[in-house]
Amino acid sequence: MAGARARWRKLRRWGRLRTLRASAWLWRRLMVRTTVIAITGSIGKTTAKECLAAILSARAPTLKTLNNQNDSIGVPRTILRMRPWHRFAVIEMGAGEPGGMRRNARLARPDVAIVLAVASTHTDVFQTLDDAAAEKAELPAAVPRRGLAILNGDDERVARMAEGCRCRVERFGRSASDASADEVSARWPARLTLRVNTAGGTQQVETRLVGEHWVNGILAALLAARSQGIALADAAEAIAAVEPFTGRMQPVRLPNGATVIRDELNSSPDTWRAAFEVLRASSARRRVLIASDTSDVGKNPRRRYQELADRAAEAFDAALFVGEHAHYGVRRALAKGMDPSLVDGALDVRAAAARLASLLQEGDVALLKGRATHHLSRALFAQFGGIGCWKARCSKRIACDICAQLRPDFDLGAAISGVAGAPGARRP
Repeated sequence: MAGARARWRKLRRWGRLRTLRASAWLWRRLMVRTTVIAITGSIGKTTAKECLAAILSARAPTLKTLNNQNDSIGVPRTILRMRPWHRFAVIEMGAGEPGGMRRNARLARPDVAIVLAVASTHTDVFQTLDDAAAEKAELPAAVPRRGLAILNGDDERVARMAEGCRCRVERFGRSASDASADEVSARWPARLTLRVNTAGGTQQVETRLVGEHWVNGILAALLAARSQGIALADAAEAIAAVEPFTGRMQPVRLPNGATVIRDELNSSPDTWRAAFEVLRASSARRRVLIASDTSDVGKNPRRRYQELADRAAEAFDAALFVGEHAHYGVRRALAKGMDPSLVDGALDVRAAAARLASLLQEGDVALLKGRATHHLSRALFAQFGGIGCWKARCSKRIACDICAQLRPDFDLGAAISGVAGAPGARRP
C-alpha cells in the first residue's frame, strides 16, 4: 500500500510538472517583444544575473529569476512571470540533470546565451567535466541565427561551444578580444575594481563585490548589455550599486565588530579556492575559518575535513570545524601547527553558534562556508538574537533568510545589511 501511494504521488508530481512546462512553452511564444537572456555556468550564475538585471532594469522593465530558482521547476515558473511590458528577461539556468538544459532552453528560446564556466559541480550526475560541458553547450546551441552567444574565452571547454552555435559569438576573459579586464584589484576590505577593455572603449568599473573571481561574470554582463545598445559607462554605473547576493561572498558585520563573509550556499571545490584566496590576501586582524564540509568531491569525510584543515593552516589564524566529522579537521589543524586555543570543533550548528560568540573579536574577518543543506547561516544569525530553527537535518536548498521556519526575534534584513538602528548592525 505504501509503495502504491508513493508511486501515485510521483505520478501526480510528474503530471504537475508537465502541465507547468506546457504552460511555460505556450506563454513564452506569446511574449514576442521580450528579449530573453539566459545565463548558465558552474559558478557565478546568480551574481552575473543580478549584475545584468541591474543594468537592463535601468533602461527598461526587466524580469529576472528570483533568488537562484534555476532548475526544471524554477525556469518555467520564471517564464510564466513574464509580462508583455517586460522588455528584457534575465533567466538563470542550472544543469542539474542530463537533458535538463536542452528542455529549459527550448522553453525559454533565448535571444542571448551566456556561459560562464565549467567546473566540478553536480559530480554525482556528471562524471567528468566534459560531460558537464556537453550539457551546458545545449544553451548556446539553442540560440537562433540572429541571436548572440557570449562565451568565456579563458575556459577551454566553454570556448569550444562556439563550434555548435548557429549564431554570432562573442568572448570575454582576461585576454579575450570582445571584452577583457586588467588592473583588477580586490584586497579585502576593498571591493572589486577593474578596467574593462572592449572594441568600443575602456571603462573603469567599481563594484560592491568581494573577490576577483567575479570578473568574468561582470564582463559577460557588460557584453550582453552592449548587445542591447547600452553604453559601457551606463552599464558600469548600474553595476556599482549591486550588493553581494545572499550567501555569495556577502559581508556581514557582527555586533562585536567582527566581520563574517557568508559563502555558505555553494561548497564545490572551485568556490572554496576562490573564497580562500580572498581571505588569504585580506588585510585583517585575524582570519577565521568557519566550515562544515565540501561537496562534489569523491572522498570520504575524514579526508575532506583533513584537506580543509590543510588549507586553514595555510591561510587562517583560527578555525571552527562544524559537523559530526569535525574532529578530523581539528586534529589535522593542530598537527599542522595552528594555535590550540584558536582551533575548535562543533557537533552541530547550534553548538557552532555558541563557539562563535567567544571566538570572534573586533577586527576579525571570518569565512562562513559549507554545504547548502547544512544551513550554517543560523550560527551567524544567532549572534544578533534568537532564532526559531535548529534542525539537525534539513533538505531545503534555500537560504535560511527566506525560510519561514527561521522565525528570528529581530529584524534580520536590517541586521545583516548593516542598516542604522538595527541591533548591532554596522555597515562593512
